[in-house]
Amino acid sequence: MTGGQTEPVPVVEPLPDVDASAVESARSGAHAAPRRRRRRIRTAVALTVLTLTGAGVAVAAPWKSGSGAAQAEPEPKTGTAKVVRTDLTDTRILDGTLGYGTPRTLNGVGNGTVTWLASSGTTVSRGETLYRVDDRPVPALYGNVPMYRRLETPNTVGRDVRVIADNLRALGYDIGRQPGPGETVTGPVPPTGTERSRGTGPSGTEQDTGSGEGTPGKGARPSSGPSASGAPQPGTGSGEDTGTGTPSEQRPVTGPIKIRSEDGVLTRSLIDAVKRWQTSLGVPATGVIQPGDVAVLADAVRVQGAEVQTGDPADGPLLRITPTTKAVTVDVNASEVGSVKRGDAVTVRLPGGESAAAEVAAIGSEAKTPSSGQGLPGELRVTVTVAFKDPGQVSGLNSAPVQVEFGSESRSNVLAVPLTALLALREGGYGLQLAGGRLVAVETGLIAKGMVEVSGDRITEGARVVTAS
Repeated sequence: MTGGQTEPVPVVEPLPDVDASAVESARSGAHAAPRRRRRRIRTAVALTVLTLTGAGVAVAAPWKSGSGAAQAEPEPKTGTAKVVRTDLTDTRILDGTLGYGTPRTLNGVGNGTVTWLASSGTTVSRGETLYRVDDRPVPALYGNVPMYRRLETPNTVGRDVRVIADNLRALGYDIGRQPGPGETVTGPVPPTGTERSRGTGPSGTEQDTGSGEGTPGKGARPSSGPSASGAPQPGTGSGEDTGTGTPSEQRPVTGPIKIRSEDGVLTRSLIDAVKRWQTSLGVPATGVIQPGDVAVLADAVRVQGAEVQTGDPADGPLLRITPTTKAVTVDVNASEVGSVKRGDAVTVRLPGGESAAAEVAAIGSEAKTPSSGQGLPGELRVTVTVAFKDPGQVSGLNSAPVQVEFGSESRSNVLAVPLTALLALREGGYGLQLAGGRLVAVETGLIAKGMVEVSGDRITEGARVVTAS
């Protein structure tokens, strides 16, 4: 101050306006990526300085302390976890339907009119009637070979005869002795080209008709085949007369046939048992069984519904049937079904929140487009059937939507850490920070249920690593 004059106060030019959105944008760009990465992995963050042109002012990153600095952003909380040795399974969860499995259609055989059908929900077991044709019952038998020919000539040999023998024995009928594997009988010779071994040993049956093909042996009855002159021969064939009235000119050529392990023989005792069984069914006791007289199934079935009504012809689809045990069906993408194997263990999540152990029982062989509203356009699905290990867990449910948890990939006896322990390294790859502060690189493997398989130097079972809380 001089001469009483007041020294002018210097004018301080205001700082240029700073665009707050620009600062926030710069700050967001510097920190958005680390913030995103902190969801699963932790990463080192460098200090960022933003210089404002023309202002001559340096603005520190928000976490730096000092005069005029912004409020510090809190660091994420950390903890530690042990490296554990465990089994990992990557799972996928698909929607399924609880029911009785995929139904199949039971077809009728031969002529006639349907006069009765088992009602929906009925369980039909061995010997019980599935439907009636011309008011004659058609019972269920168990086996793997359908009735494909008329069984009436004694000493007829085949797997279809074995079905009749096994079922009548199971139903309590005395069928007498069945010839064993390796024995021979003289009976109707199968058509040329069949894989049937012929033998010349003793038959061991009730009707030993010799060992010469078409030539009566010791103690044999006359053959039913044509004579050397080609004229039909009288008689009743290679066994006892069953009263079926088969014309002699239609009788097959007979010869010795070796019995295989899966064969049955239509002996006189078995024919007599068939007659007694027919009497119990209320049908004529002819001792003859032909296609359409019985329905051969793998096991007991549950009737889901009818394909026809009474009064319709019996030579087409008749009933829809399913297994009697409850199962879950799941439509799996055709491109992924290769990872599913029969016998694979799965978990079924039931509507009430309970889980049930199960396994893959069957994998369909037909890829089809899913029903409307499901899957992507053009996507193909294969039906997988899942069976419960304890069916009692679903005894109170007949049908319900469920979820099935499949294990698509597994690792046994591997080292693993929580996924939040992984750090992304600047040079690429991942690392772990040991509890003592050292950072070590690791190789990663399968990720499942929040854990990740790891391997590398200094990574041992029980070691502690830093994790994001």
